Amino acid sequence: MKKVFWVMGMVLCSVLSAEAQKNTLLVYGNLDALSAKSATGVKSSTFSISPGVGYQLDDHWTAGVNLASHNTKSGSPEVKTTSFGAGPFIRYAYALSDIFAVYGQFNANVLAGKTAGVKSNGFQGNLFPAIGVNLKNGFALNFNFGSLAFGSNKVKGADAATNFGLSFGSGAGFGISKNFGL
Repeated sequence: MKKVFWVMGMVLCSVLSAEAQKNTLLVYGNLDALSAKSATGVKSSTFSISPGVGYQLDDHWTAGVNLASHNTKSGSPEVKTTSFGAGPFIRYAYALSDIFAVYGQFNANVLAGKTAGVKSNGFQGNLFPAIGVNLKNGFALNFNFGSLAFGSNKVKGADAATNFGLSFGSGAGFGISKNFGL
């Protein structure tokens, strides 16, 4: 429970300018929630949170660590899936103006999860483009769209399953960030 409050606090505090500002600390976070009911009456719900903290090396490059937590419940009887990931990230940002910036970010995470009591582990790499809209006092709204991802996941006693994904325009995300001067 403490982890949930810590992560929620991190997201509430999360904020940054998408344009890197040398020698500052970047804190960001994304929050996703989805609830659905199919035509056959099967309900599912998903909750994800992904905060990150990085050091801005210069006016373009930021390096740091990110976390990802994902929980899904679906079906009848209900099947629960939880996963957690953590790892480094690297971001390259380019300012288009004082308000807009574009950036690309690569996350490399080690994963652990459980579906219906069966544990798994693996890794995932994810590269995505994004647009940052600078607000005020170092705050920014971040919009990402599409991604290029590769991952491997292994269930105990089975061969590893690998996946490769490329999406552009079919997936979008929203986050908030802030730069803190050091």
